[in-house]
Amino acid sequence: MEETPDSAPPSVAPAAPVAPDVPAPPAPPASIAARATSKYALWLCLAVPVAAIVEVVAHFVQVARVVSDADWRAAGEEVAHTAKPDDLVAFAPYWSEPLGRRFFGDKVATLARVARPDDTRFPRAIEVSIRGAHLSELSTWKKVDEKKVGAITLTTLENPAPAKVLFDLVAHVNPNDARFSVVDTRTHAEKDCPFVHTPPGTGGIGYGTAIPGDRFACAEGPFAGISVMSALDYTARQCIYAPPQGGSMISRLRFSNVDFGHAIHGHHGLSVFYEREKIGTPVSLTFSIDDAPIGKVVHQDGDGWKPYEIGTTAYAGKKGELTVDVQTASGNKRQYCFEADTR
Repeated sequence: MEETPDSAPPSVAPAAPVAPDVPAPPAPPASIAARATSKYALWLCLAVPVAAIVEVVAHFVQVARVVSDADWRAAGEEVAHTAKPDDLVAFAPYWSEPLGRRFFGDKVATLARVARPDDTRFPRAIEVSIRGAHLSELSTWKKVDEKKVGAITLTTLENPAPAKVLFDLVAHVNPNDARFSVVDTRTHAEKDCPFVHTPPGTGGIGYGTAIPGDRFACAEGPFAGISVMSALDYTARQCIYAPPQGGSMISRLRFSNVDFGHAIHGHHGLSVFYEREKIGTPVSLTFSIDDAPIGKVVHQDGDGWKPYEIGTTAYAGKKGELTVDVQTASGNKRQYCFEADTR
């Protein structure tokens, strides 16, 4: 066979270039994960003693701030000796009041003081303070004395404008000074209800204001008597507990031989356990003097222990009958309480 002269040799792929020898980078002393784990373990080791130190410091701070029983007793004795009958004795901060009641006793921490409607009627106050706390409502009163009894500060303050109370309705809810009745607005029929003496009904958490044993009570259910209500801000308030029946029915209190001044001053509210739900109907309070209407106030859920004032200058210096009507559209969860005085 004849060989073709121009036949080419088989093609061969070019060889890949050979990379120059490069030394490998040195291995790190530890991986990132290993280092993170090491730091985490170190922080854990430090956290335990640090937490212990913080706990010990907090313990000593708390212990140092605790007022001893001996200080409370000594302060109670001092206040019992210096407080006048018409002085206010108040505790700051508010949460210390149960301690004050325990150590001062009910002769100093009286119901009129710890369940007061407000501070306006007191000419003087003794503020029992711990941890540097003070009551904001006494901030404008004049400080006339301050005394330390251990860890307790006793500050005597003067009211720059004390109110002169002429007639306090809360003090006259009794059969000699008042009458209680229910009125049907559809027929204008009015039925008087007797004053009864029975065991009180339990209040407490979930049940609201306690039902007083001594009270005006109707066979149909409405009643009126003096109790202590836990207001929306959980402060104790002594007041006339008169839950309205609702619908066309009015709960009516008539006070006889009332001394009138320039105003009727008061507060009203509902038990915190029902007012905080904000689902009840408004409660109205209507005042009349000798059957002539002089003013009306309304309490809405969420108002709390709400103040009000109605002018009575036209009756100043006179005596007469004061009628108070309590009414609402629905009596459901209307544990309503009010207080009022003439001044």
